[in-house]
Amino acid sequence: MIEGLSEVLSRFGIHPRDIALYEMAFTHASYTNEHKECPSYDRLEFLGDAVLDMVISSMLYKRFPDSNSGQLSKMCSLLVEGKTLASFSEERFGFAGLVRYSVGEKGNTRFHKHINEDIFEAFVGAVYLDQGFDFVQRLVLDIYDPILDDLLRELDASDPKSRLQEILASNIDYVLVEQKDLNSPDVSYVVEARVQGTVLGTGRGHNIKEAETMAAKDALAKRVGK
Repeated sequence: MIEGLSEVLSRFGIHPRDIALYEMAFTHASYTNEHKECPSYDRLEFLGDAVLDMVISSMLYKRFPDSNSGQLSKMCSLLVEGKTLASFSEERFGFAGLVRYSVGEKGNTRFHKHINEDIFEAFVGAVYLDQGFDFVQRLVLDIYDPILDDLLRELDASDPKSRLQEILASNIDYVLVEQKDLNSPDVSYVVEARVQGTVLGTGRGHNIKEAETMAAKDALAKRVGK
C-alpha cells in the first residue's frame, strides 16, 4: 500500500472495499510507464470530474433557488476550478505527497500543480466507485462546507454590482444619500443600493463609483448571511 494512504482514508471515515482504486487514484502515468501492472489515475479523474460537478451543481441548485442557469454555472465553475482543487490536494489533505511518479518525473514536482488538481478528482472518482454516491456526496459537501461562503464572496468581490444585478434580476437604484468634506481630499460619499425603494445595502467611498461598489458588496454580504 502507498505509505500514508491508510491515514488519509481513516481521516475521511473510509473503510475501503477495494484498496486498488485508491492506489490507482494516486498513480501518475509516468509511474505506470515503469510499472505496467499499476494503472494511472487517468480514468478515475474523468469520472471524479463528473461526480464533483454533479454534487456541486445539485448543492447550488438547492441553496440558490432564485438563481438562473448562468448564475449557477458561474458559481459552479468557481467552486471546481483548478486552484481550488489543487489547494485541497496540497494544503488541506496532503494528497500531493502520496502521488507515485517515475524516478525521472519526481524531479519536476514544482510543475505539478495541474496534476494535484487531477488527483483530487481521481480521489473523488475512487470514493464513488468504492463507497457509492451517497457517501461521496456527503464527503464532498463536508469538504466544501467550511469554505463555501468565502469562495462565493470571492466571486461576488470580482464584480459586485454585476453579481447583485444577476441575482436580483431587477433594476437597482444607487442613491447618493450623503457626502462630506467637499473641500477635503478625503471627501466621502455614502450610497444606498435600493430596489423599489427598499434599501439592500449601504456603501461609503472616496468617490461615487467606489461607494456604489461598496453598497453592492454590502447587499451581497447580507444576502449570503441569510
